[in-house]
Amino acid sequence: MKLAIILTACLFGTVFAQEGLPGGWNSLSTDDSTVNQLAIKSVNHHNSVNNSAYYKKLVKIQEARYQVVAGFKYEIKFLIGKTECAKTGNYTDSCQVAVNSPTELCTYVFWMPPVDKDRITSFDCVATNEDVLEKHLTINCEVFIN
Repeated sequence: MKLAIILTACLFGTVFAQEGLPGGWNSLSTDDSTVNQLAIKSVNHHNSVNNSAYYKKLVKIQEARYQVVAGFKYEIKFLIGKTECAKTGNYTDSCQVAVNSPTELCTYVFWMPPVDKDRITSFDCVATNEDVLEKHLTINCEVFIN
């Protein structure tokens, strides 16, 4: 009897290890077309709600995952950088990220219900540690050069 319980536990453990927990988060390729569309929507949203004088542009999608809920929930993590295009003009694809522009790591969560429009349920953008380190090193170098 104990052997049957142990074998059953091992079987379920193997299934859950391969498939993930039902309702849990699953990784997605950063090249996935839905991920790319949501990243673009995220950057457009960020440009509309932040108070920067310049547009931000997608630099790189870092991570993406989804969860099956009543529909789908997507979490996208990506880097954005400040462009040379002022918000007083129109944003175009030709807007390039400014040289030495600090980047921000953004996390956006979308909920896509089966019969309604997709919604942003949360979003956050923070300066990356690399920028802080780069600024710190630049300041130290300037001190040594002067």
